[in-house]
Amino acid sequence: MKLPSTEQTGFAETVGALLRKRDPLERMRRAPGPRRFDAELWSELVALGLLEPAEAGDVVTACLVAEALGRAAAPLPFLSASVADALITPAGGEVTGLATYGLLAEDGTWSAPALEIRDGLVHGTLPFVPDADVADVVVAAVQAPEGRRLALVRTGDTTVEPLESLDATQPLARVVCRASPAALLPAGGDALASAIEEARLLALALHGATLLGLATWLLDTTVEYAGRRVQFGMPIAGRQAVKHRCASMLIQVESIRSMVLELAGALEAGTADRALVAATTMAWTTDAAEEVAGGALQLHGGIGFTWEHDLHHYFKRCTVGALLLGTSGHHRARVAAALTA
Repeated sequence: MKLPSTEQTGFAETVGALLRKRDPLERMRRAPGPRRFDAELWSELVALGLLEPAEAGDVVTACLVAEALGRAAAPLPFLSASVADALITPAGGEVTGLATYGLLAEDGTWSAPALEIRDGLVHGTLPFVPDADVADVVVAAVQAPEGRRLALVRTGDTTVEPLESLDATQPLARVVCRASPAALLPAGGDALASAIEEARLLALALHGATLLGLATWLLDTTVEYAGRRVQFGMPIAGRQAVKHRCASMLIQVESIRSMVLELAGALEAGTADRALVAATTMAWTTDAAEEVAGGALQLHGGIGFTWEHDLHHYFKRCTVGALLLGTSGHHRARVAAALTA
């Protein structure tokens, strides 16, 4: 496991300090409903270098940044923008504006049907596209005459249909292409397959780190609340059952941290077993984050169920996050397949 350097943690702390100052959930807290995208905050973070670690292959720093964003439950398109860049650049394209990716199928795997392309125009539907409501461009798979390729499609040339989701901080949409202009990217064959797989693994690492940030906030907030919530003349933190639940949550959080750092190090080093490490990490992390979220909700009691408390944003994001890039069962199946191959 590769431990972060002082420089790497310092950059993530700078991002975290800006998020605490700007409070990205404030808009949603004030007016419940769909995400209200803070374009100014996003531009400020991008100018700070938010996307640069992933672009440079510094996966450890990128994961620390994702963790900081998770702690804030920031309703920002970091994951989708990072993954889109990891697809577009190796495939021979150039990112212009805010990009997202359209490879997700309904089960969270990267198996969405390829778009058809005729005379430079694409036809078809991308069923689950993260952050399509704010993206300028979607990178999608297309079935070209010479084989499978990636193409860039401007969202302004498509119909973006928001999907109802439990988690309003990370919206999904259906993107319908009806003779939409598209720019084919040059990479194909094995080079394209390799680029897609590396982008998928990066997505898993960043998503796992985001879940780590969410779970860390849930643990810290729960411990603090249990220490001041008095019931029957004593803080509930003094009761054995509460202590045990908080200790279990701590074990889950630190286990997620170790596994995410292990995966980040494997991706940076390009180890032969990095796909197995990714599947193992996500098989554990998705379940662990859900368990932490459930414990936080229970230990907060009635206040945890209210809209006025931020906990519900974190609970919902952990719940949806456990499905976003494949269920724990899906990842366990990949582990089993790799170990028995």
